[in-house]
Amino acid sequence: MVRNELISEIANRILSLKLPHPIRVGVSGITASGKTTFANELMEELRVRNMEVVRTSIDNFHHPRVVRYRQGKESAIGYYEDAHDYNSFKQKLLIPLGPGGDLHYQTISFDLDKDEFVNTESKVAKRDSIFIIDGTFLFKKDLSNLYDYKIFVDTDFELARKRGAKREEGNFGSYEKAEKMFINRYHAASKLYIEQHLPQLKADVVINNDDLDNPYFV
Repeated sequence: MVRNELISEIANRILSLKLPHPIRVGVSGITASGKTTFANELMEELRVRNMEVVRTSIDNFHHPRVVRYRQGKESAIGYYEDAHDYNSFKQKLLIPLGPGGDLHYQTISFDLDKDEFVNTESKVAKRDSIFIIDGTFLFKKDLSNLYDYKIFVDTDFELARKRGAKREEGNFGSYEKAEKMFINRYHAASKLYIEQHLPQLKADVVINNDDLDNPYFV
C-alpha cells in the first residue's frame, strides 16, 4: 500500500472517534522500527486537516542516568525496566487527558542531555485535540488502557537493527558498536516487551513497515 494512502486511512480512523476528551494516540514498535517517523507523518496529515495536534514521546520521561544504567549500560533488563519514568508519564500526560481528567498536561519531565528533571508549567489541552505519542514500550500492561487509539509499527528485527545501527553509529563511534548495542540492549529488551506484553494484540492496528515506501495493514 502506498505510504501516504495508509497514513491517510489511519487519520480517517482516528477522526472517526467521538470522545469528550482529547484523543490519545500511542505509536509503539521495537527500537528503530520507524515509529517516530510514522508518528511525525501522521501528525502532518492531521494538521493538514486543520486538527489541533500535540506531538510528544515517552522519551521525554526518562529516569536519571544513575537509575537508567544501574544494571549496566548494555543491560537489556536495565533498558526494559529502568529507562522510563512511567509514573510521571501517566500522571503528567496520559491520565489528565483521559476520562475525568482535568486537561492540564506536561509533555516532558526530564532533560536527557542535561540529565536533570524539568519542571515545566502545565498546559491546558483542548477537548478536541489529538495527542500523538511514540515509544518502544508504550503498550505495557499498566499503560495500554490509557490510549484511545493504539498503533503498532511492526518491523523485522534484522531490518530494524541495520537501520538503527546506521542511525546511531555516530553516537557509538562505529556501525559495529551501534549494532552490538542493538543486539545486546535495545532489541533484547524489545523481545521481552513483545513476549511479556503482546503489544500487537493490544493494538487497534498493526502496520508492517519493512518496506518504507509500501507499508501495509497486518
